[in-house]
Amino acid sequence: MGVERVLQVAGSLALAAVALVATTATAAPRERVAVFDLGPSDAAVRQKLAAAIVAGGLEPVLGDGVEDALGGQSTEPDELQLAVAIGDAQRAFGALDCPATIVASQTAIGIAAARQAAGRAVPELTRAWTYRLLCADRMGDSDAAMTATARLRALGPRPAEVPLDVWTRYPEVDAVLDHDMVPLEIKAEVPGAAIWIDFQRVGTSPLKTHVRAGEHVIAASAGTRRGWAAGTAVRTQTTITVPMPEQRGAYAALAQRVASWRGTLPAPAELGEALLAVNARVAIVRRGDQIQAWGRVGRSEPPRLLGGEDGTGELADAPRLVAVIADRVQTWADRAPDPDQPLLLEDPKLRGGKDRVDEPTKWWVYATILGAVVGGATLLYLHDSASNTQHVELHYP
Repeated sequence: MGVERVLQVAGSLALAAVALVATTATAAPRERVAVFDLGPSDAAVRQKLAAAIVAGGLEPVLGDGVEDALGGQSTEPDELQLAVAIGDAQRAFGALDCPATIVASQTAIGIAAARQAAGRAVPELTRAWTYRLLCADRMGDSDAAMTATARLRALGPRPAEVPLDVWTRYPEVDAVLDHDMVPLEIKAEVPGAAIWIDFQRVGTSPLKTHVRAGEHVIAASAGTRRGWAAGTAVRTQTTITVPMPEQRGAYAALAQRVASWRGTLPAPAELGEALLAVNARVAIVRRGDQIQAWGRVGRSEPPRLLGGEDGTGELADAPRLVAVIADRVQTWADRAPDPDQPLLLEDPKLRGGKDRVDEPTKWWVYATILGAVVGGATLLYLHDSASNTQHVELHYP
């Protein structure tokens, strides 16, 4: 292989190495930043801080309700599911797609019924029944419209979205006149769970009762488990089992921890435990209009304020604080001296400073030196004596 070929191969390897480094740097995960919102709670402020974090090349800690937990609020899975269902119903209704609106509204009604059984506020229930009524009226389904109107009347006054002529078109009917009752046994996955039928509590599981023929919504709740079932009561199906999935939020413990701070910055060790729960090293702590940047290199040390005065500011200073965090993260990655950590100064006694005090020399040191001197002198004497000795040889005839 000639010299030119060797240089070509070497150049190719160098370019490959540079490309690998560049690819690795591009693919490297961005630093996660947790936003602790100590109040007053403001989702818009959290969104602005998250946007500033992204703009600064970092990654905000988001997903599964963790952003609410960092503000001391626990988000339950069915709360998110309800928001999605209501959003789907609203979009479908706006697109004049009544079949899709009815499906999404029914899902929202069921989830809301389970949350109502658990004692949660469910303003979404009125919105979902409103969509059902308006679509049923538009499609000419008077039975569904009558049912939706009856449910809305039980929830409160006429919603503003329902025109008066639609409201009066479906007057209240005395349900007692309907004598077609169907026997039904209701079971829940958790024995003793509270059972609700059509948004009214009727007992606990297992429950044997009678319901009117027609559509019903049944909900069950016990602790953090709850669920729902909906359908038409018929005599051929006399038993129904209500599923009850766990609805405890994934970050409920974190939300409780942050809520226990009562809007004040906790001790660094406590903040470190909260960071550990979300697998993050750095955080922006917000309290009112004030924000601070906190972080640590590893888990073995508590978090500290980053950048001194530069790590503190108002909400408008978020980009600057994010830049401080990014700078510190890069410093940690480069293993350079941390500007937020004091330099380690050795004791002058250990480095021969002017205040150094020497300890007395041990006796055996002198004995060793004396022994070495005596031994050396003896060897020299013997050597000299040996070199001055005359050898006389006698020869006999």
